[in-house]
Amino acid sequence: MNLSRRMFLHTGLMTGAALAVSPKVFAEPVLPGWHVGYANAPAEGFAPGPMKLVRGKAPAGLTGTLYRNGPAHFKHGDSYATHWFDGDGMVQRIAIGEGKAVHSGKFIDTQKRRLEMKANKFLAPGFGTKGDPSYPVGSSDDVNPGNISVMMSGGELLALWEAGSPYRIDPVTLETKGLKIWRNDLKGMPFLAHPMREPDGRVWSLAMNGSRVGIFNINPDGSTKDFGLVDIGAAHYIHDWTMTERKLVILCQPWIQTKNIPPFIDGFVWKPDEGMKFLIIDKDDLKKTRWAQGPARSFYHTGAAWEESDGTIRLDAAFYPEPILGTGGGADEIRGKYAGDTVTSKLTMTVIPTSGDVKMTETNIAGDFPQVDPRRHGLSRKLTAMVTGSVEGQPGGSALAVQNWSSGKAQIFDFGADYMVEENLFVPKGSGAAETDSWLIGTAINTKLGRSEVHVFDAAHVTDGPVAVWQADYAWPLGFHGTWAGA
Repeated sequence: MNLSRRMFLHTGLMTGAALAVSPKVFAEPVLPGWHVGYANAPAEGFAPGPMKLVRGKAPAGLTGTLYRNGPAHFKHGDSYATHWFDGDGMVQRIAIGEGKAVHSGKFIDTQKRRLEMKANKFLAPGFGTKGDPSYPVGSSDDVNPGNISVMMSGGELLALWEAGSPYRIDPVTLETKGLKIWRNDLKGMPFLAHPMREPDGRVWSLAMNGSRVGIFNINPDGSTKDFGLVDIGAAHYIHDWTMTERKLVILCQPWIQTKNIPPFIDGFVWKPDEGMKFLIIDKDDLKKTRWAQGPARSFYHTGAAWEESDGTIRLDAAFYPEPILGTGGGADEIRGKYAGDTVTSKLTMTVIPTSGDVKMTETNIAGDFPQVDPRRHGLSRKLTAMVTGSVEGQPGGSALAVQNWSSGKAQIFDFGADYMVEENLFVPKGSGAAETDSWLIGTAINTKLGRSEVHVFDAAHVTDGPVAVWQADYAWPLGFHGTWAGA
């Protein structure tokens, strides 16, 4: 089927920053320690600097680079961003080797950021931002902050957003090298922030636009193998999805776009009576599909999926009973206020039978950002790591959990009240190592000291705490997602 690139460009999702002005005050308020996670990063970024090893010993042979991405600019003068998702993207780089860790960070050079920094105010419309009518929008990339995730493809580091092109980033200097063009006829095509990577390096991703969903099939060398199109029936909000060895699985939550207006999220309506629908697509033939029906749930992130010999599909995800982070999501935190969360998610195992309704079984682990061994994407496995825990009066998680689906037991390490914990990634100790023979590497903010840290856990002994901790002399803002690039 011939695709209309114009259709994607002019009606695709848009994310940006906000236009809400705080009242003038005569003295700066005293902000809580956790606010460093929502404060502006330096405009010039963070020059490469060594982190101090403050606990344990660096694992022998641990060599590689942890890249992370997230919003890092939330205030122009007295004007604050009105949604956490709309801050300018900044890529963090932590190079680990010879027992040392070196951090650097740089803002992605986007049109949005250039125009707003020049004007010293927020202009672009976005996920939770109405924006200024004067801001020029010719395509979704005009408001693209590139602020959600990162991936390596064909030797390139790419910064990913929800609904626009990836940005090409120098993996060493973090300089922005321009927008990624997968193929001339796909120029400007949206590329979801949660691509799925096969164990052999092949990548699948989605291009979201209403009920029409584009499907990228990317070769390990970064070239485009194919691009197809499926219809999911309605404009469901889709931030993440999953796959098995033979199937793609698109989770269609009943949070559905009924109007195309800024801010983007205001066009969505929660329709729980429709439940969550699961579209299963054959990787070898995108025309071969089937649907499965499940109960109403909302979500941002899946772990991964696998298919059993009889065709039953199992997947895990952090499911909420209803949507969170709609209009104004994170706006209070950006100002240093937090009233607590009224809705939380639970790590949930979902079973999609070959026929009949989907069944969901919740664990007691509340939180988000599930991760699995990258070698097991689409294959059967035991482990899922997830951020969990909470501290009264402080946003975010305070603990790391690892669920063992085989034993039904979980390991949890709680850092305590002085920490905000971020996503942890599995890093196998060797190419042939067992799933449990992995490191878990992630970042956190020490809110008492106002410093960011990098933690390394043994995935088989999480309750023992980190085996190594590197600490910076400063904190960088909370991010969303990252990737590990081995040496």
